[in-house]
Amino acid sequence: MPIKPLLLCKQQRAEQSPRYQWLPILCLFLGLALGVPIAWAHGGGEIQLANAPIGPYKMTVWLNPPQPQAGKTMHITVGLAAPPNDAPVLDATMQVQITRADTQQIVVTTPATTEQSTNKLFYETDFAVAEVGEYEATILVDAPAGGGSGAFPITVIPAQTTNWLLIGLVALALVVLGSVYRNRSRA
Repeated sequence: MPIKPLLLCKQQRAEQSPRYQWLPILCLFLGLALGVPIAWAHGGGEIQLANAPIGPYKMTVWLNPPQPQAGKTMHITVGLAAPPNDAPVLDATMQVQITRADTQQIVVTTPATTEQSTNKLFYETDFAVAEVGEYEATILVDAPAGGGSGAFPITVIPAQTTNWLLIGLVALALVVLGSVYRNRSRA
């Protein structure tokens, strides 16, 4: 094989490679941006109660997403700790009740269990509230050394119809198609 075409081929590859260096970085950022809500689906969220006294225990509650939307799944994570060293309590029974603030009507009752939890030191549950409005979430705890309840308000907003996954995929497809078109026009 003649040396000149071989050198030309290496030169073209060297010129093209910097153009494609951004593609893995774009895919990484897109994957992170789209994956974060999925990763937060279990655990995490915004603290609603922090070390609230429940009988002889302390309870911490997280709500995810922090701004729940009507008809969409929301997630509650509960941590229960026993004195004196705040050891996790794993043998409690918990119920989550969601009540309309204006009518005091219970709209959801669901158990929070360690079986539903990714981290078996917490109690978790998923549920949805169909209507926009003001609600109160009450966590009812029954444990060997006593029980009690803790409550916090929840504001459910209208569901957003923006599909960020679809928007991200379309944007990525446009970038790839634009890159392919640009490369073909140069060739």
